[in-house]
Amino acid sequence: MFSSRTKWNMLPNELSDVVAAKRLRGETIIDLTESNPTRCGISYPEKEILSALADESSLLYQPEPRGILLARKAIAEYYAALGVALIPEDITLTASTSEAYSFLFTLLCNACDEVIVPRPSYPLFDYLCQLNDVALRHYDLEYDGEWHIDFESLESALTNNTRAIILVHPNNPTGSYIKQEEFERVCAVAAEHQCAVIADEVFGPYTLSSDTHRASMVTSHASILFFSLNGISKLLGLPQFKLSWIIVRGNSQQKKEALSRLDIIADTFLSVNTPAQVALPKLLEQSKFIGEQIRTRVHSNFHVLQKIFADSSATVFRAEGGWYGILQLPQFHSDDVWAVELLRQRNILIHPGHFFDMKQKSCIVLSLLPSPEFFSDAMLQIQSFVEHL
Repeated sequence: MFSSRTKWNMLPNELSDVVAAKRLRGETIIDLTESNPTRCGISYPEKEILSALADESSLLYQPEPRGILLARKAIAEYYAALGVALIPEDITLTASTSEAYSFLFTLLCNACDEVIVPRPSYPLFDYLCQLNDVALRHYDLEYDGEWHIDFESLESALTNNTRAIILVHPNNPTGSYIKQEEFERVCAVAAEHQCAVIADEVFGPYTLSSDTHRASMVTSHASILFFSLNGISKLLGLPQFKLSWIIVRGNSQQKKEALSRLDIIADTFLSVNTPAQVALPKLLEQSKFIGEQIRTRVHSNFHVLQKIFADSSATVFRAEGGWYGILQLPQFHSDDVWAVELLRQRNILIHPGHFFDMKQKSCIVLSLLPSPEFFSDAMLQIQSFVEHL
């Protein structure tokens, strides 16, 4: 009765069983997987946000495939303030980054064509590819005190069916930005194999360290077909508003055809709600206020993470941006065992590294969004638990 593309293993794992049992007993769980900023004590300018939604033009349905011009102009102006020249015509709005990926997979891929994604990275790609009948292949990010693209694995992943190379800038969960030299090399590989490059830049504003070698992708004038994804879920910490966008770059002929085809894909769904589009200019005015809070939060928590584990048997991996931290615990337990035992014995919930397809052993992934007091206490508990063992 059901399609093979939705044939997933939906049985709970040991970690989810322990979570369910503890919640059933009413136990308080210290959730270090929480990545929803609206639940992490971020202060929002309620009056400004709600008044932006009260614009009477929201009552007028304005079906535009690429999105209302007012909203696309606001995005172009936001980038202009960052020194990036865009025109509204190069922007297509979507309801989410997930939908943006789906649109691009529809645009670029026939059934069983391939896209190449980084490893480690978030598991969303598995589902998006499966739902779009696209085959998923990986290239590795290697860690030697800093994360790098393993170009040998990238080259070996390419086939005649490759339609896109995906970059996550910065990566989730490694927090590593693509370096300019790496980006140029990826573009050269894509040009040689006649495939597109898709850059997911949703965590871009949340830098944890300065780096003059970091790639500036949207400003690139590479001749390949290039797509940059972003949205207000991370930029404004407003995932509930469901508004993201695709920026299309490339040589004029390819870009023109890509945008024309995207118009038909987007027009088929018209999924972006009008109130969010109308409100976007005023919402983007709040990006500095909201974004600075998130930046301060992740900076503070990452510093605490480094300080607490500076002289311990655990290792904090270098992160350059985003809002996750990776902690490698002693390798006499697997990441699964560490996750389950921290939950059972200390009521601390974390992501095991394999959730993100990490090959580095005994790694756990921590959200840097919780309140500083909450986060600091949790880190001290993890340190105590690890050192006691």
